[in-house]
Order: sequence, then C-alpha cells, then structure tokens
Amino acid sequence: MGSWLAPAAGKEAEDSRRRRAEKQARLHQHQEPALAERQDPGAAPDVQNWKNRPYGSRIDTALADDIAYFLKQAETYEKKAAAARTAHQVLNERMEQERAAGATRGQQWAREAGVVLDKAVGHLTTAVKEAGLALAADEQARYAREKVLPGIAKQLQSSRLALRLAGSSRKEVKELHEQYLGKAIAGEDENARARRASDEARLAAWEAVKSTPYAEALGATGHAPALDDLTQRLADIRQQRVPELAQAKDARDERTLGEHHGVAQASMQEATNWRGHAALAQAEQQRRRILAETHPDFHKAEAAARVFRARLAEAQQQQQKRQAPAQAAAPAQTPQRKGPRAKS
Repeated sequence: MGSWLAPAAGKEAEDSRRRRAEKQARLHQHQEPALAERQDPGAAPDVQNWKNRPYGSRIDTALADDIAYFLKQAETYEKKAAAARTAHQVLNERMEQERAAGATRGQQWAREAGVVLDKAVGHLTTAVKEAGLALAADEQARYAREKVLPGIAKQLQSSRLALRLAGSSRKEVKELHEQYLGKAIAGEDENARARRASDEARLAAWEAVKSTPYAEALGATGHAPALDDLTQRLADIRQQRVPELAQAKDARDERTLGEHHGVAQASMQEATNWRGHAALAQAEQQRRRILAETHPDFHKAEAAARVFRARLAEAQQQQQKRQAPAQAAAPAQTPQRKGPRAKS
C-alpha cells in the first residue's frame, strides 16, 4: 500500500501502524479456523497460541485502539477516493462537452488570446503605417533643405542679368524658395506628428495585451519593445507561444484526468487494505469474547500473559532509551595490537 496520500504530519505514525498491521496480516494465512461458539465449556480450547495469532499479542485496549484507527484510515481513504471520482467525473464531462462543441479548453483559450492579439495587431498596423509616413516626411524635408534650398539660395545671390540669362527672375526664385521652404517645414511637422502617432500606437498595441489576463502567460510584461522588436514579438506570440500554451492546457487536463483516476484507485486499495486489517483485529476481539464465555480461566491466563509481555517490552524500551545517550557519548575504543610472541 502506498503512503503518499497520507498527511505529512502523520506519515511516520501511519507508516509505523501500517508495518505492524502488515506484519500481523502475514500471520493470517496460518490462522486456525474460527473458534466454535458452542464449544464444550469443560473441554480444553483448541486455539492457536496467542503469540502466533494476528493481533493475538495486543492487549485489549491496544486492540480496540487498532480497530478504531484502521476503520478511521479506511474511511479517510474512502473519502479521498470519492472526492477523486467526483473530480474525475466533473473534468471528464467538461472535456466531453468541449469536444462536442468543437473546441477544447486549450483551443478556446487560443481563440480568446487571438482576439486580444488581433486588437494589438490593429494598433501595430497603425504604428507601422505612421512610421512609414514619418520616414517619407523626413525624406521630403531633408530633400528640400539639403538638396534644393542650398541651390536656390545661391541663385538668390546671382545678379538680375545672370537670372535673366538663365531664363528666370528674382521673383520666381523667391517664390521657388518659399515653396521648398514650405515643403521642408511641412515635412518636418508631418514627421513629428507621424512619429508621435506611431509611438502612441506602438504603446497601445503592447497595452492591448499587457492589460489583459493573458499578459503573463504570453510574456507581455514590462516596457513596450521598440517597433521592430514589437512586430517580431507579436508574431512569435501568435505563431509559437499561443499554440504551445493551448496544447499544454489540453495536455494538463488529460494528465489531471489520469491523476484523479489514479488517486481514486490507490485510495480504494488503501481503504480495502485498512478494512482488511480491521477485520483481522475484530476477529481476534471476537475470539476473546468467545473464550471469555466458554473458557474464562484460559482467557484470563492469555490476557495476563499479554499484559506481562507488553510491560516487559516497555521496560526494555525505556532501558534502551536511558542507555542510548551514554553509548553515544562513550569514545570509540581502539583495539590493541598484540606484539610478536617471545620465543622460549
């Protein structure tokens, strides 16, 4: 019988009672048939020696205590078995309902997580789009300021004659300068706006996952990653993390279902064994009642022998306890080596 179901605080006591009970149970195969209730009171009882009977050496009070303990253990394990069977039934019914609905618990969880990720990806799409607009606006501003405006500035320094020969005028050059200066300023403004919008969308994408009950499981904790990193993180979460967690949840349900079944089986085996020990102890108790009615002198002699043996064993244990500290403190004696024998 496994003892792993016992509470930790009582494990040592239960193991001790278990070993003694199993030792007594081994005597059962050699036990004689039950004593006849109508045995002749004047005849010598045909009863196996009390030392060789299961629980025959236990005094009456200890025997009664054993029976109560065994029955209590059996009841405890029967309750554990019942609780495990109930848990197994509830979980099995839920899993069957999920299969009938076309989605296991893990699959349903994946769907719900997918909705959260869809919202995050929506914000991410905006962030990427705004980042692209910011880049285009920055290129526009740079082109105007670095490529076009410097040339226009040089034209403004040219003489009217030179401008006329070039087919232009100072007014046209100034208008062109204002046009590209406006493009530069507009590009810079658009770049700043788009960058802010992209960053806000990036933060919103991360918060869409981080603010949900799925955040820890999906690894969406801490500060929001940079945009490129966020894109990769969300892709990894959807393609790898979510399927792995969904499969793990379903596997855990299957494992838990098996564990409930195992606990129920093991607990019922424990209960059966403890009730078997109780039956042996009760048989000894019944035998003593019959002996007390049919052969009172023999019964008294047995009882006295049991009490004497129990007291003797207790006295020996007390003596061993008293001697143990002294033996532990005594230094180990080194055996003396004998020298060579002298020749005669």
